[in-house]
Amino acid sequence: VAQLVKNLPAMQETWVLFMDLPGGSDSKESKGMATHSNILAWRIPWMEEPGGLQSMGSQRLCSQMEQLERENQQLKAGAARAGAAQAGSLVDGELLRLQAENTALQKNVAALQERYGKEAGRSPAACEGEGDPPGVSTSPIMAPMPLAEVELKWEMEKEEKRLLWEQLQGLETLKQAETSRLQEELAKLSEKLKKKQESFCRLQTEKETLFNDSRNKIEELQQRKEADLKAQLARTQKLQQELEAANQSLAELRDQRQGERLEHAAALRALQDQVSLQSADAQEQVEGLLTENNALRTSLAALEQIQTAKTQELNMLREQTAGLTAELQQWQTQYEDLMGQKDDLNCQLQESSRANSRLLEQLQELGQEKEQLIQELQEARKSAEKRKAMLDELAMETLQEKSQHKEELGAVRLRHEKEVLGVRARYERELRELHEDKKRQEEELRGQIREEKARTRELETLQQTVEELQAQVHSMDGAKGWFERRLKEAEESLQQQQQEQEEALRQCREQHASELKSKEEELQGVQEQLRQAQEERDCHLKTINSLKQEVKDTVDGQRILEKKGSAALKDLKRQLHLERKRADKLQERLQDILTNSKSRSGVG
Repeated sequence: VAQLVKNLPAMQETWVLFMDLPGGSDSKESKGMATHSNILAWRIPWMEEPGGLQSMGSQRLCSQMEQLERENQQLKAGAARAGAAQAGSLVDGELLRLQAENTALQKNVAALQERYGKEAGRSPAACEGEGDPPGVSTSPIMAPMPLAEVELKWEMEKEEKRLLWEQLQGLETLKQAETSRLQEELAKLSEKLKKKQESFCRLQTEKETLFNDSRNKIEELQQRKEADLKAQLARTQKLQQELEAANQSLAELRDQRQGERLEHAAALRALQDQVSLQSADAQEQVEGLLTENNALRTSLAALEQIQTAKTQELNMLREQTAGLTAELQQWQTQYEDLMGQKDDLNCQLQESSRANSRLLEQLQELGQEKEQLIQELQEARKSAEKRKAMLDELAMETLQEKSQHKEELGAVRLRHEKEVLGVRARYERELRELHEDKKRQEEELRGQIREEKARTRELETLQQTVEELQAQVHSMDGAKGWFERRLKEAEESLQQQQQEQEEALRQCREQHASELKSKEEELQGVQEQLRQAQEERDCHLKTINSLKQEVKDTVDGQRILEKKGSAALKDLKRQLHLERKRADKLQERLQDILTNSKSRSGVG
């Protein structure tokens, strides 16, 4: 009997699990099991009382025990069929436990039958000799009923609480493990995000330093070019001044020659006057003088032709210098336009950096909001853990949600790793391109430096020629001698000057062609830099759009999780309400059964 009393909570538990099965509450076996469990609950305490055992007849007790055995066997078969048909593998353990309990009950019933048979053999004599008065047999049966009911209810409640506590402990451990795992994953993701942000900031700083270095080098080269252009302009002005001085000296020489010619003409007139007075010898001398005069005239005509050619060459040089100055002005305007474009690109780069900083701030805010949401979820989980009613359907739903969450986390992790690899490859490619651009710019700068050195050497040679010209001019001014020697020296100096001027013109043309080529190369380099800046801007815009999409996806995911959490809480509340209603109904049925049994026992 004590074992039966101990096994009653287990039977109640199995009955509750059987009722939780789909269709279990509507089957006849479940109703019969409920009624017989209640009958056992209030009959077993009577069996413990000796007065009750003596009052009940052995035949009635045996019939009831046999009926209970048959009903238990029927319930066992019905429960096995229902479990195999409806629950499958999930309820096999509970049915086995129910069968074991039923076998234990059968053994207990057999032991009780033997005991009752022995006591029934001893009790007829006492019953025949004494004779119980009417109404006395019911009193010892009715007396222990309230205490037995209270003990039965207390055992049932205690067993239910123990099972609920075990379920809650298991769920709590699972949720703690899940929360710890999620926290570890969040920590890993936050570390990856920090590393990504640090690498992005480092690449941005390196890019800015490279851009600043290239800009400084370009400015230095431009300053050097401007200084060289100014020096060349000063030298050309100096050469023009020297040419003007040479022209002035030539004009002075021409004036001197004209004066000498006038003097010779006067001398000729005087000689002609003398010729008219003198003899043929004097006429021969006059003819010699005339020949000398004609030679002087031819030399003067040649000098005038040389002077006209020189003036034409000077005019051509002036036109070339004017064209060069116009081209210099055009290059300066183009350089100003390029500087304006470079300022615009700098402004765009600053705007993109500011946008990146704003995106980083938004990401940090989203991380903080995510942590707050995680804390709220943890609080909600704690509040949900405090609830006592947790059923198998909730466990299945939580397992499904966990599996879905794991799949989503795996997908997010894969997508994040792919994005990180893509960003890393893109930045490595950009770094390689920047290094290649830097090397190419260094080579261009070295070539420009070599060209500048060659230009300085050419300018030194030009300066030497100018000094030689100055020395020749001084020698021409300071030389005194015969007229023929001066004419020869003038012709030689003019030829040398013509050759030198032709050489200078050729060198100026070559220099102009080289400068045009270098300017075209610089223009191509600037266009390439503009194209690269445009590509970098497009890449930045793509990264910004991808980051915005990621932020939007994370916000949508958090909203979906919040909606799922609220829906799960609503389902839990609804299930709690339904379980409470079911418990209330079961309690009412138990009360009705107990009242009916009490009324039957009173009537009996």
